[in-house]
Parts: sequence; C-alpha cells; structure tokens
Amino acid sequence: MRATLRVLRRLLGVNLGLAMAYRGEFAFYVLGGLATPVVSLLIWRAALRSGARLPVDETYLTTYFVLMGVVQMLTSSWLAPYLAASIRRGELSVWLVRPVPSPLDGIANNLVEKLLKLCWQAPAIALLWWLLDVRLPDARWALVAVSVALAAILVYAVDHLIGSLAFWFDDVGGLISANALLARVLSGGVVPLALMPEWTSALPYRFMLSFPLEIAMGAPALAAGLALQVAYTAIAVLGARAVWRAGLRAYAAVGA
Repeated sequence: MRATLRVLRRLLGVNLGLAMAYRGEFAFYVLGGLATPVVSLLIWRAALRSGARLPVDETYLTTYFVLMGVVQMLTSSWLAPYLAASIRRGELSVWLVRPVPSPLDGIANNLVEKLLKLCWQAPAIALLWWLLDVRLPDARWALVAVSVALAAILVYAVDHLIGSLAFWFDDVGGLISANALLARVLSGGVVPLALMPEWTSALPYRFMLSFPLEIAMGAPALAAGLALQVAYTAIAVLGARAVWRAGLRAYAAVGA
C-alpha cells in the first residue's frame, strides 16, 4: 500500500505537468463546462418570467444550477475514450508489465483534472454566487460531502466499465456518446429532476449529480436515497472490476 501511494503521488505530479503544458486549452475546456448550467438557468428563469407554471420557484432554480457547477466539477470523468484508445492501440501493454495497478494512472489523471477544475472554476462560480445572491438552507454538509464522493466514484466506475468494453469492441465511441447524453438529461444536468417524471428518481443517473444537490438544498427522506446511491456505486465498482479483469484475460496486442 505504501508503494502504491508513492507511485500515485508521482503519477499525480506527471499528470499535473502534462495538464499544465496545455493549460490554455484546458482553461477553455473547464470554463466551457459552466456553459450548460448558466444557459439552463437563464432559459428556466426566462420561462418563469414569461408565465410558465412550474413546481419550483426562481430561487430554487438559481440555487440548483449554481450548485450544479460545483458538483459537476467534482464528479466528472473523461476516462472512457482514453482508456478505450489505450486498449485499441496496444498502449495498455506498457502498464501491464509495471509493478503497479494499471488503472492507477487513470485515477491520478482524474484527481488532477478535479484539482485544476477547482482552481479555474472556483472564481467564476463565486462570482455567479454573488451576482445571483444564492441562498442555501441549513444543509447537512457532511452528508453532502459523502454523497459527492460517492457520485464521483460512481461516474468514474461507469466510465471505466464503458472504456473497458474496448477489449471486445473496436469502437465504443457510440456507447460513450449515448451514455454522456443520457447522463446529461437523466442526472438533472439540463432539467432538474423535480421537473421530470418520478421514475427518473430511481435511475442511477440521479445519483451522479442530482442527489448531492438535493441534499445541499435540504431535501427530506435522505436515508433511502443515500442507501440507493451506495448500492449503485458498489454495483458499478464491482461491475467495472469484473469487466476489467475479464478484458485483461482476453487482451492481445503487439508487444503484449
């Protein structure tokens, strides 16, 4: 374990250096991630002011979408396309001969991504928070932190599982795009789940984004939701691990 942590620390440094080499491009990518919540907020506020009857008010929508920028930043993952490309090109072979777990580099990259996103997006979110005068209820912040951590693990595990399907399929790009579209809609990334049909609340996508926001905004009946989030996260992690191990047994590449 100590050796693994030492390797992880080095990989964090390597990935940080790579990200900083393209810091201009990364900055545009990160700031672009705020476009969805900001545009969605403007659309819904305009709808309310035009007379639309919704089960939530403008204060709820403002708080929801500003908070979404924070939670989305802390839970996102872009592993699947890079993992799939690594498997398809045979680049994974390099990691398989090293005396460290091969997924460690992906974990380091994801953590560095979140750190840099935090540095770039925090000022913009703070400005939005001040301009829109966001007010929060007395949230249970320990539960919010736990839920955000579970959401991050769930998103990463699903990403890893989909990317690992490249062991058997030449191109998983369509599946990656389909999952990204479903996640954006069914997680509450475009439309709050309070405005969606009730059945969407039972899907795993809710627990990738919406559920931590619900806790932060003081939603009731958290015990059942948290239990379901833990269950979905455990299933995703175990599923990703099983697919990864099965894929390694089937893996063949030049130099492998």
